[in-house]
Amino acid sequence: MKKLLFTVFAAGLLWSAAYSYNPPAGGEDYNLIASPANLSGANSVTGGALFDAGADSIIVNPALTAREQRVNLNAGYTFLYTGNKLNSKQLGGSFQTGILIPFKLYIFSGYINGTFAPFTYDMHLGNSLNFKAGLSKEISDKLSIGLSAGGGFAWSYGKDWSLYGDIGALYNVGSLGFINDFRIGASILNLGKMYSKVESTGIDMYAKNTPYPTLATIKAGAAGTFLDTEIVKIGLGLDFSVPCFQNLIADVNAQISFKDAFYISIGEKLNLAEIINKRYNLIPSVAFLFKFSFDVKNNAYLENNGWSQSEMTVSAGYKNLYKSVHAVSAGVDIDLGMADEEAPSISLWDENE
Repeated sequence: MKKLLFTVFAAGLLWSAAYSYNPPAGGEDYNLIASPANLSGANSVTGGALFDAGADSIIVNPALTAREQRVNLNAGYTFLYTGNKLNSKQLGGSFQTGILIPFKLYIFSGYINGTFAPFTYDMHLGNSLNFKAGLSKEISDKLSIGLSAGGGFAWSYGKDWSLYGDIGALYNVGSLGFINDFRIGASILNLGKMYSKVESTGIDMYAKNTPYPTLATIKAGAAGTFLDTEIVKIGLGLDFSVPCFQNLIADVNAQISFKDAFYISIGEKLNLAEIINKRYNLIPSVAFLFKFSFDVKNNAYLENNGWSQSEMTVSAGYKNLYKSVHAVSAGVDIDLGMADEEAPSISLWDENE
């Protein structure tokens, strides 16, 4: 029965999208290859299997940053190599950098990405420079909302520009049976002009490519912690993306942490249109992250801002993209200051009286 439903759904998607949906392979998520966390699916619409938000969270859901208390800085780079000699070039790369600044009324995030993937037969994305800026706010103890605006410039296979907006929401359910920190997230991305004048090779190599990322892409997902002890935590997250109702993409992310310091993140992406056109690789991605605190002494500026003690996460990851493309990634994420995990105390009278 499940196979029959899957076949019917796939046939329906093919019928509706045969002449109108053909972005290049990787075109739906070219922003998600520039760091180990993104490469392994840890940056999901719900904040990952084990929740973590930073400046680059606005890529998938601008509401994820609403509860952040500290200035966040992150940077990442991914080296791309293809062994397919039919490609005109065999080397590429992708970088990102971002900043998150908490204000009294909202959280601001800024993000810049550069993607250089000139792989004619695998990821025919060419060169592009992209940016995003977002605002988020915590509406209640459980609900957060956010919006962002982005754009970019692409060249190599024709020059083009993009300009668009995103909206998103995150609902923290809390405990759900044996699942802790259960979250539900949703976002609508790419509301505007996408890259439409770039001549590239689409998922279907024999049809004309369509704009990418796809206009009005809806993302929804859920995540939670299934094991939570002082030593080990295990989380699982699942996202679904529907690019303008013309394709179905599923992202699965599993994470395990030891003593809240060492993390292993494993992800798998199932893109129905790419699977149908045999442009896929089902080998999961993997990333390793290590979080630690550090002290900076004799710096008056950092001390005055409460940043003399901060946290840093360094990471490395690997993913085999589209059979012949190998992605090796490294990243660093810094949270300035230490998180305030104690609730404020309220005293109604002087305890000394």
